[in-house]
Amino acid sequence: MWRIITFVAVLTGTLAGTLAGALPAHATQPADQPYRIDYGSRFVTAVMIDDQGPFTFVIDTASSRSLIYEHVRARLGLTKSQPDDITVYGINESAKAIPVKPAVLSVAGEQITGLTLGVLPPSPAEASGLDGILGIDVLARYFVVLDRSTMRLRLLAPGSEATRSYRDWADTSLTPRPLRNIPIDFWYMTAWFGQTRFTALFDLGAGITMMNWPAAERLGVHEKDYHLPQDVQNAVRDVLGTDEPAVKITQLQIALGPRSWDDQIALVANSDVFTHFNLDERPAAILGAGLFRDNSLAIDFANHRLFIGPVVRQEPPRT
Repeated sequence: MWRIITFVAVLTGTLAGTLAGALPAHATQPADQPYRIDYGSRFVTAVMIDDQGPFTFVIDTASSRSLIYEHVRARLGLTKSQPDDITVYGINESAKAIPVKPAVLSVAGEQITGLTLGVLPPSPAEASGLDGILGIDVLARYFVVLDRSTMRLRLLAPGSEATRSYRDWADTSLTPRPLRNIPIDFWYMTAWFGQTRFTALFDLGAGITMMNWPAAERLGVHEKDYHLPQDVQNAVRDVLGTDEPAVKITQLQIALGPRSWDDQIALVANSDVFTHFNLDERPAAILGAGLFRDNSLAIDFANHRLFIGPVVRQEPPRT
């Protein structure tokens, strides 16, 4: 049985913007590079931009736009690439971002040209050393492998021979759906929380799993039983965009297809992030990177499948 802990707020770091057209480029030979788990259980890797860097990027399957912070734009000397700003969605608000178009973005042996990046203003994430976000405008053109046993990221051509070795892992379907009034696909799954099934957003940019209050009610956790003091309400509103109670459920079992995890944690809050992703009118969850931190992943965007490798708990080799 799960238990409940009163909780103030956890910033998921989910960002989503408008999708830019860009020309895919595939390396002639598969290459890989290290990734690490950092910034609140998120997956982080290095990105080169116009032969400068490396820059530290979060791998984010719920950001439709790859993004950089202002200090990176200034270092590269990039100027605005189109007259109109682009819209970026955060956990509790949407904001405008300056568009820039570097000549080439390099990651895991891939050279990507014609990609428009959004520029984010300075933030605490930047101060801690984060330089940008690698979104699905890059990721969804590849068969993406995050190998937990070696801590290596691979970007493979969809359907290539190199993808076959991952297809024996436990798998579950990914369903692409556009945002409300925005023709951009994000990726959803069917997740089981104990014996209860919810629609869940696949969001590696989030460090923690979240669910809304309609989902928590299905699990027998009732919003009416919780009331936050005014100072806590203010803190929750600032981060989550809601005055409603936020609690943390622990000791959850979460399952995706044949793969399951025990003793999991989920934050319950009616955050505006659920509204942004069309999940506010029904019980729903957001599955963050923390759920997968001990597993390898292979993401087949082309065929709408997520392959989940065995648990690897030992310390990864240093790179």
